Amino acid sequence: MKASDNKEVSKTIQKAVKAIKRFSAIFLALLLIFPTLPAGSGDAYAEQGKVTISTDGLNVRKGPGLSFPVLTQVHRNQSFRVVDSKGDWYKISTDSGDGWVANWFVTTESTESAETVEGGTVNTDGLRLRKGPSTSDSIVSVLKKGEKVTITEVKGNWLSINTGSMSGWVHKDYVDPSSSQTPLPSTESNKKAEAKQGVITAGTLNVRKSPSSGSPIAGAVHKGNKVSITGSVSGWYEIQFGNTKAWISDDYVEVSSGTADVPSSSNFTAMITVQSLNVRSEDSLNGKVIGKVKKGETYTILTERNNWYEIKLSGGDSGWIAGWYAQKTVGSAQKKTDPPPSKTSGEKVTILYNGTNIRNGADVQSNVVKRAQSGETFPVTGQEGDWYQIRLEDGQTAFVAGWIVSIRSGSGSETSPSRNSSGGIGDKVIVIDPGHGGRDSGTTGARGTLEKLITLKTGQLLADKLESAGAKVVLTRKNDDYVSLPSRVSLSHYYDADAFISIHFDSIHDGSVSGHTTFYNKSYQMELAEDVHQSLASRLPTRDRGVRMGDYHVIRENKQAAILLELGFLSNATEEANMTSHYYQDLAASAVYQGLNEYFSD
Repeated sequence: MKASDNKEVSKTIQKAVKAIKRFSAIFLALLLIFPTLPAGSGDAYAEQGKVTISTDGLNVRKGPGLSFPVLTQVHRNQSFRVVDSKGDWYKISTDSGDGWVANWFVTTESTESAETVEGGTVNTDGLRLRKGPSTSDSIVSVLKKGEKVTITEVKGNWLSINTGSMSGWVHKDYVDPSSSQTPLPSTESNKKAEAKQGVITAGTLNVRKSPSSGSPIAGAVHKGNKVSITGSVSGWYEIQFGNTKAWISDDYVEVSSGTADVPSSSNFTAMITVQSLNVRSEDSLNGKVIGKVKKGETYTILTERNNWYEIKLSGGDSGWIAGWYAQKTVGSAQKKTDPPPSKTSGEKVTILYNGTNIRNGADVQSNVVKRAQSGETFPVTGQEGDWYQIRLEDGQTAFVAGWIVSIRSGSGSETSPSRNSSGGIGDKVIVIDPGHGGRDSGTTGARGTLEKLITLKTGQLLADKLESAGAKVVLTRKNDDYVSLPSRVSLSHYYDADAFISIHFDSIHDGSVSGHTTFYNKSYQMELAEDVHQSLASRLPTRDRGVRMGDYHVIRENKQAAILLELGFLSNATEEANMTSHYYQDLAASAVYQGLNEYFSD
């Protein structure tokens, strides 16, 4: 080949290389602009239905998680098209663009009126079991993946289920049907209309929110009460119950034809189910407290509104109480009166602690009339439950808690009121475990409260009460220190504890959830759990969430009688304000003390 030919070939190759480089640069630029080339025109998302917002104000985020920035905010009852989903998040189309919302604050639309299952299995961890068929209803419990459930009712996208120990509502997407499928129509589609009169034949019959023995109780009716039957399904009658419809078993109703006289609102009463309950000027927690009512008392219901009852008080005035702390029933109001304080003979009390509150009533809600110092003595004029009625220097009578005094009998012998021949707390070894500590802060409240700080305060108050009654108390921590879970259990075993009490405060993303819960893990821990919880339920002004089995290390690995207490929800701003007060912490400590005393006195 000639030299001139070689030059021409070289020039041709150089031109080709330049062209390739130019094309590559253009192609790379296109990739940077369009990460994936469109497969065709049209929306790239697959529409997956619609959602309706079920909370007042909900942040729409730029990604499926709370760490992503907020795109915009949407509001209750607004509906949006779903364009994608990921885990617990829906991607929705808004005027500000596409963004993500948490699925526990929305409801999905459905055109199905019936399901084809009667049993199922939970298919996700942390499934929220709610009191009603919407994400705005409060959470009853949290279910684990693999749990077996029985379906008792279908309402839209929601299933009413029973786990065997509790019941509530879950979204149908998180329950896989059992292999044997039989039709289960929704209550509404299966209900037969009725217009009959019934008379209750049982002594007391529970009224439930849906036709299932696992359904939440709405109230009670009594033998001889007349009810208006408006519908029926197999085994159940729907009745008019105040301003709502509810269900009773048809086994305890004598039916006659014709329409019943529906009881007027004045024929319904509310029986108080907690030790002491505030009466307010309006139907919300923002109402001014105008009085108090006590456990076991019944009052005529004048009006019902948003789960609040307006009741008629003994003096003729009226006020509002929270309906979840009362049992609604048919019948006349009969106020429960406390028995007069029992008489004593020559006894005196000696105050054990400086600054002891002397109150005008036999409960920790009563007003403080004096603060006594350690060593002061007062003559006893009576006894009311766990409280001593004493006579002050000016001749007036007042009350002091029995667990913070010693008693001197008329013969001069001195004892602790909790030490008795049937057992009691005296000489028992009790390990108190204030949850978390040090680098483990526990949960953080709606207003920033650290769980580790109030568990320690409450634990120390409980320790003082137990020690004053003669118990040997061991605290797993006395300061803001970190203690591992195995170390806490080891202390229980080392001291051969008669009881191990782990103190905690709960939290959940739903700020409306409230109440106290007691957990145990072994059968030999159940009696302790029940005795302590019964005391908590009768003394704390919070919702009773019951006694439950819990898979917590400090009770699961504990060979002693051990329980774990969740004394309220820091995620609920109202409860957080209560639980950070010395009043509430002392009340909780007193309730645990009394529960332990009951347990050891059995």
